[in-house]
Amino acid sequence: MLRDTAFSWPAQMQAIEAVGHALAVELKTADIRAPTDLAPAFASFRTSGAEAINVLSSPMFFASCEELGRLSLTYKLPAICEWREMAEAGCVGSYGTRLTEGWAMLAALTDKMLKGAPPGETPAQQPIRFELVINRKVARSIRIEIPQLLLARADEVIE
Repeated sequence: MLRDTAFSWPAQMQAIEAVGHALAVELKTADIRAPTDLAPAFASFRTSGAEAINVLSSPMFFASCEELGRLSLTYKLPAICEWREMAEAGCVGSYGTRLTEGWAMLAALTDKMLKGAPPGETPAQQPIRFELVINRKVARSIRIEIPQLLLARADEVIE
């Protein structure tokens, strides 16, 4: 896993570790403090025999999506990310919400508050739609086969 040290919390890590343990997957974590830590992390993962990378969501990783895609291709390590833009930039896949939908919810909430709605009476909202995007082009270039069932379930497949 790539973890942005400024943007992760213990409960998140405990949940991921519990799932990894249940699936008998050995997890290795690289704590990233700056974009310059990305290349050494990928090199370390490759040397240690990692088979894939889970890129946890963070603003720094989103801003570095082109670099993450380049490193994934260079080190032939499939990276799974949260946002479709990251799959478009070179991660082998993404599963998460659309950023534009989150921005629309934020705009609607801001509009309500600017019109006088008390913040304490404004209901919290969570995304209800998640999308799976597979970058088959990247998968082919790093020589991994995406199962047909996963391709069939994808909301979008990038060829």
